[in-house]
Amino acid sequence: MPGLTDFGPNAQPPSATIASGLIPKLTLLVAMSERGNLSAAADAAGVPQPTASRWLAALSRMVGVPLTRRAGQRVELTAAGRALAESVRTAHSVMAVGVARAYEAADPGQGQVLFGFLRTLGVSRAPELLRGYRLAHPRVRLTLVQAAHEQLVAALHDGTVDVALSVVRATDSEVVAVEMFKEPYVLVMPAGHRLARHEFVRLHECRDESFVGLSRGIAMRRSVDDLFLAARVRPRYVFETEEVETVRGLATAGVGVAVLPARHGGPLSGSAEVPIAPRAYRHIGLLTSRRRTLEPAAEGFRRWAMRHSTNGLSSAPLALNMPARR
Repeated sequence: MPGLTDFGPNAQPPSATIASGLIPKLTLLVAMSERGNLSAAADAAGVPQPTASRWLAALSRMVGVPLTRRAGQRVELTAAGRALAESVRTAHSVMAVGVARAYEAADPGQGQVLFGFLRTLGVSRAPELLRGYRLAHPRVRLTLVQAAHEQLVAALHDGTVDVALSVVRATDSEVVAVEMFKEPYVLVMPAGHRLARHEFVRLHECRDESFVGLSRGIAMRRSVDDLFLAARVRPRYVFETEEVETVRGLATAGVGVAVLPARHGGPLSGSAEVPIAPRAYRHIGLLTSRRRTLEPAAEGFRRWAMRHSTNGLSSAPLALNMPARR
């Protein structure tokens, strides 16, 4: 009916209609600033010269100031026209970068991956994984984030990390975890310690020892505390620190014994690592967020990592629902 506006599913809002009409006119304006005359600009924009003249006049009316002027037989841009053309050129450059990024995102062989991992995995596990991936996919840009588990989960959800290598917890909301390997908890001590040659050790056997360990509040410390609680042992800590490798070094030096995940690559020189009984493990997996869909490059990295895990990856990994205790 006359006088009615079509608001159906295929109708464009007025702003979209205006924008659609503006884009070719602005492209013509940029061509004018680059070529210096109307005829060449019209050829570059792919329109007849009379159409180009009408477009520039219409654009001047929309902006509200003259964008062109007559100079003898020629048409040239005014200062306002040159200023607008420069702004359009800047916007065009930004759009070109966006299109390039879109092509990158569509190609798993390039693009960018934001990979997060626990600090305790930064000594060997994560570097080993990254070295192999880098050799296979040299065009993919990798941005690395080291953080505590809770920070990695938050980053997965907000998009500042695509894939994380961290502990597997059933308590993490909307996280998909695929187990990669598991690390047994061990008692770390000097090689000459009385328990160093045991096949395994029960925590009540070392209840009178002095301990070194991680500071309270660190997730791994809470896991170790759970082991002591289950064994009904109250450890006596003589040193507490925030770095796992510092704890391992103190235990190797004989300052105290420590309960830690086994060191990848074997005990430090001069130390012994004896498994805790009953056996307990820290489960490490690849984590992603259910709230986000991975870009092709990140999804490609996730699949590659599952196939080329550093140790202990099953041939058909499954999303896990592990118990809260690690």
